[in-house]
Amino acid sequence: MLIGKFLKNIKKEFRNHRFPGLSFNSADCKKDYIFFAIKGTKSDGNKFIDHAIKKGAKTIISEQKFEGMKNKVLFLRSKNVRKLLSELSYKITKNKPKNLIAVTGTNGKSSIADFYFQLLNLSNKKVASIGTLGIRTKNNLKNVSNTTLDPIGLSKILDDLKKQRIDNVILEASSHGLKQNRLDGLKFNTAIFTNLSHDHLDYHKTFNDYLKSKLYLFERLLKSRGNIITDSQIPEYKNLKKISLNNKFNLQVLSKGTNGIDIYSHKFKDDKQIIEITHNQKNYKLQTYLIGRIQLKNLFMAMLAAKKSNLRFDKIVKFASRVKSASGRFEKMGTLKNKSKVILDYAHTPDALNTCLSNLKEQFENKRIFIVFGCGGNRDKDKRPMMGKIANQYCDRVYLTDDNPRDENPQKIRLAIKKTIDKSKIFEIASRSEAIHKAIFDLNTGDILVIAGKGHEQTQDYGKFVNKFSDRLEILQNIKLKNKTLSTNLKVNILKEISNSPQINSNIKINNASINSKTINKNDIFFAIKGNNKDGNLYVNEAFQNGASLVIANNQKKSKKKIIVDNTLQLLTEASSKLRENLSSKIISITGSCGKTSLKELLGKTLSKISNVTYSPKSFNNKFGVPLSLFNLRENDEFGVFEIGMDRKGEIDYLSKIIKPDVGVITNISYAHIKNFKNIHQVALAKSEIINNIKTNGFLVLNQDDKFYNLHKKTAKKKKINILTFGLKNKSADIFLKKIVKEKSKYKIFVNINKKQTYFYVRSIFENNLKNLLAAIAIISIYKDTQKLDKNIFFDYEIAKGRGDIIKIKLNKKSIFIVDESYNSNPLSLKSAIKNFDELKINNSKKKLILGDMLELGNYSKKLHLEIGKEINKTSLKNINVMGKHILYTYKNLDKHRRGVTLKDKSKIIDLIKNDLNNNDYLMIKGSNSTGLNNLVNKLKTGKFNAL
Repeated sequence: MLIGKFLKNIKKEFRNHRFPGLSFNSADCKKDYIFFAIKGTKSDGNKFIDHAIKKGAKTIISEQKFEGMKNKVLFLRSKNVRKLLSELSYKITKNKPKNLIAVTGTNGKSSIADFYFQLLNLSNKKVASIGTLGIRTKNNLKNVSNTTLDPIGLSKILDDLKKQRIDNVILEASSHGLKQNRLDGLKFNTAIFTNLSHDHLDYHKTFNDYLKSKLYLFERLLKSRGNIITDSQIPEYKNLKKISLNNKFNLQVLSKGTNGIDIYSHKFKDDKQIIEITHNQKNYKLQTYLIGRIQLKNLFMAMLAAKKSNLRFDKIVKFASRVKSASGRFEKMGTLKNKSKVILDYAHTPDALNTCLSNLKEQFENKRIFIVFGCGGNRDKDKRPMMGKIANQYCDRVYLTDDNPRDENPQKIRLAIKKTIDKSKIFEIASRSEAIHKAIFDLNTGDILVIAGKGHEQTQDYGKFVNKFSDRLEILQNIKLKNKTLSTNLKVNILKEISNSPQINSNIKINNASINSKTINKNDIFFAIKGNNKDGNLYVNEAFQNGASLVIANNQKKSKKKIIVDNTLQLLTEASSKLRENLSSKIISITGSCGKTSLKELLGKTLSKISNVTYSPKSFNNKFGVPLSLFNLRENDEFGVFEIGMDRKGEIDYLSKIIKPDVGVITNISYAHIKNFKNIHQVALAKSEIINNIKTNGFLVLNQDDKFYNLHKKTAKKKKINILTFGLKNKSADIFLKKIVKEKSKYKIFVNINKKQTYFYVRSIFENNLKNLLAAIAIISIYKDTQKLDKNIFFDYEIAKGRGDIIKIKLNKKSIFIVDESYNSNPLSLKSAIKNFDELKINNSKKKLILGDMLELGNYSKKLHLEIGKEINKTSLKNINVMGKHILYTYKNLDKHRRGVTLKDKSKIIDLIKNDLNNNDYLMIKGSNSTGLNNLVNKLKTGKFNAL
């Protein structure tokens, strides 16, 4: 090759000087080579000119003043030897890929390059990426020493890629590479700027110089009409916008503009992110298993670059869901049986570490975060205490260890870091291998561990020696060992951790949990709780006899099948809460003054037809029932449905903190349990406690007909909770009743669901049943397409016992229909029951009522019992019989022709049924639980008259 063809300003007499190749390392020089004598930070190429000549170099390019021939060697002078080397390297490489993309910035370069590679590869486009992770093509990955290669090496690689017919190449442009002009001579179709933060200031000295080096890519190395991709939210955006306007570049940004990508909906679901985006005024949905919100920014930049590589955007969105983490970049490693996670990340700057940890805190809220990290030697020392401070801010434990100490004393590096970390958090372990081992073995259920700083690296540099070392291999090896100590049953792991009971066999089987030894079956777990009336510890042997595989008790001897703790209920509560945090089930919690159990039963039974669901049995809604029901959640449950009760302030807050619902439901507010409150407004406030504990992006379902609807709506809005409403009367609700059509033996219910109409078949159109139906539809609509539900999905629902179910009993050769409303009684539920009974399509003379006291109404008792009398007077009901002290106020307020008899005790009820009821009469019985009416009705329904 003639030198004159490649260097413009060379004298005529030197233009025919020939050269076959280039070198900047004298050892690599061959016959007639050009040697570039570069004055670097560590060595000066001018000192190796003689050596280069001895190796055969015939042309020397340096900053020295002399130009001309000397001993048959041509000496040329250049003010910027590095730049000339790059320009000449790429000039002599005739074949280069057509579409060159460069990505620069402090963090995210490798991920963007890798994501771009994956997108094109998934689209069956030939592509290559060059950077920190190596040179990657479809069938090959070759390691490299620098992020941005030297121009001689890079030119050869580009030539080779072109020969493979690869025309799409993305490469990482480091600040070192740009400042050292390693890319001069190349022209890029697209340039990407990720961000800028504290890094490499040992080299650049000032932040301004660091920025200037990055911007060089956009100012000097971009093709005419080229593309700039960046984020409008970063400070450097204004610089890039100015460059773009001055050079008429095509600027595409995140979060701004019609030709960029804007997120309009985002939510986390365990390890997954579900996103809705806008691009060119079109909406797209995608989901990704990339961890961390920052990865979306990297993904979107790669997507924009892919579009500039002639891919259709709808296809890019499709393939984006299949993109995986780049090696050692926010990469989830292996699978632990206790659902803890190990994340491998390259974060080695303050900004990268802050981004990594804050993203994990956001995505995995309420989880403990551990970190293993150190700082490199011979590098920016100022960042060490900064990174320690960041680790201290976000992490519950810090395993401080060595990174690449290089020529520095590793102990001094660690000392500089730990100055800003609380002593209680630090585990200082010099050996990185031992630090990783301890951190992984310390992981409890759901914990998150970040191994930061080295990412994909295969060695550890101690200056005088470099060890083979891979964070990846260490992690995978220790995960394998850790898993051998764990159970495949998450509940077993949780119980062992919380109780510190390593003696329990990890292979033990657990089915269901119970606090009643009589209900224990094979492989169930028995929690022996000491209550006010009974001590569960006295029934441990009975539990084992019935097949319990494990017992939690106190005041017992520890064994392989017994976990002994001071407080069994506390352990159950902690274990349930921990289980809830580590299952992906969507949790629905129902509270309100009445209708909780009926709605829970309806919702649970309906959801069980279309998915896996666990719902609390009976009325398990207190401090015992809630954690027990929650502990019985199964790992494959899509839903858990639980009710929460209360009789005083703070109880719902306490119970909903355990449950942490995704969906909270407040059915209504009435005077139930008013005795512990000054007024009904306080009851409404107590019920609203559930709102405080609904998870981020969760929902509150409200009854828009309820008079406290606005209070609860306002509270939810302050907490930024999504609100969904239902209404029987209010037609502005999201879900409301449109009309009812009778069809033979069933009813066709037309419902408006989020402005779309559909219908379902039901058996009963009692008001409380319709309200529960609308509430259930509202809840289901959050997760399922209600238009696609079977129209009979609600038809076979049977009313919960004691809440209006009707059963026929035989007594003295006559049949009696018991309308069982005996589960409990409060003003709202009693009014509803009376209305339903009044609307029952039978002759009024066949209807009889027995009413008991409404209890726990405090100073409001007389007033509320009197009001019930007024309500009954509005109906066609007669023959109202009463038993109890407070219900006499109701009785005295009745029209005289409606009054039956006052019953002194339960024996008089039996006499009334035997003597005063006729064949095929209907008898409704309702009263608070403590009146004993529920127990009486249950015996009537089972035919145990002698027991009465």
